[in-house]
Parts: sequence; C-alpha cells; structure tokens
Amino acid sequence: MTDTSPSMTRRTVLWAIATGGALAASTAVVACGTNPSSSGTGTGTTTPSGDPAPGTLVMVIRHGEKPGSASSLPGHDENGNPDDSSLTDIGWNRARELADVFDPGQGPSRPGLASPKAIYAAGANDNGEGARTRETVKPLADRLGIAVNTKFGKGDEESLVKAVSAQPGPTLISWQHGEIPAIAEAFGSVTPTPPQDWPDDRFDMVWTFTATANGWRFAQVPELALPGDKASVIKN
Repeated sequence: MTDTSPSMTRRTVLWAIATGGALAASTAVVACGTNPSSSGTGTGTTTPSGDPAPGTLVMVIRHGEKPGSASSLPGHDENGNPDDSSLTDIGWNRARELADVFDPGQGPSRPGLASPKAIYAAGANDNGEGARTRETVKPLADRLGIAVNTKFGKGDEESLVKAVSAQPGPTLISWQHGEIPAIAEAFGSVTPTPPQDWPDDRFDMVWTFTATANGWRFAQVPELALPGDKASVIKN
C-alpha cells in the first residue's frame, strides 16, 4: 500500500463534505443503505428457507479507469507491462485507495459499507482478456488475505447473485459497468428501484443491497477515493 495519513485525511474531508447539508439528497439515499445494525456488517447467513438473512450486505463496484476513459492514458498490468485490457495509472490509484475505503486502517467503516468477507470479480472474457475487474480489488484482497472468486463472468449475473446472497458476511463484487444493472435486477424485489443504466463516465460509486424481510434495500455510497470523484448518486 502506498497510502499515507494525508490521503486518509483527504478522504475523510471529502466524505465530510459529501455528507453536509448541501448534499442532503445524496446522503438521504446513502443513509437508507445502512443495515439494521447501523454498522454495515450484516451476518450474511441464510434462513431455513434458503433466503438471505435480514442484514446480509452485498456491495457492487465498477472496475477502475480503463484506456480511453476520462484520459488518454494507456493500460498496464501490475508489473507495468502495456495491456489494453488492464487499468490505467488512474485506475490503479483507485484500486489502491479502495483498499482504505473498504478496510479503513483506523476507525469504523464508512456508513453503508463494511470490510468484505468475500470478494467476487468477473472472470476473463473468451479471449482471456478483461483483467480490470480483478485488478481493481487486488490491493484490498491482498490486504485482507482473501482469494478473489472469479468463477462467474459476464452473463452469469443471476448465478452470481445466488452465490453472494448465501455468503456468511459482507460481500464485494467488482464488475463491468454495463452489466451491473443486470446484477441489480437479479436480486429480484429491490426498493427503491436501482437505476437502469450505469453511466460510462462513472467509476466512483458503490451500489449496496441489504437483505430485508421482504427483499432487498438499495442504496448508493460515493467512493470519494480520488480527487474529482463525485458525491452525487447515479440517476437515470
């Protein structure tokens, strides 16, 4: 990890700004994403019927920045080798910062989020490419000592949701943005209704799904991991 206390301070300030009165609408949506225990750490167990226990928390992020998005930076793997199917420098920076977003070194997790007990990322495509989803969660997975589950890929969203709903603890999913709405749809009864599309220019949002007695509660939590990240939620 390359983060230092100044970066933690910056992130704390950004979050404080985002939760200020000027962004009441955004924070109202964020607030509804906290689970009943208020700590965002649902047990993730299942009921005798096989349904997820109330409080089960699933968090979904888009992979970090890629070539051709927001800048002309090229992609490269973790060793610096050019790779158009990998993250850019900005994307790698986001990946490192997300380790602190989901697993703060000091203090509790941000409201609505929790340190994951399981991490899923989309597997490689048919050409063996598409490493960004896995690269985005690698720093966090390395810190937590968690093996990233890459069993599922694009088109497997229903099976993915079935698997994560049964996880014994908070779960994080890293996915391609075009298919994240399909993940939301696979949860079935979700309130409020999630957006139908994930904008091409947004890499900075967490969608959360918290199990209730009647389905799932949806909320959005801004990552605020990098300068320029938006505090406004996705709407369409």
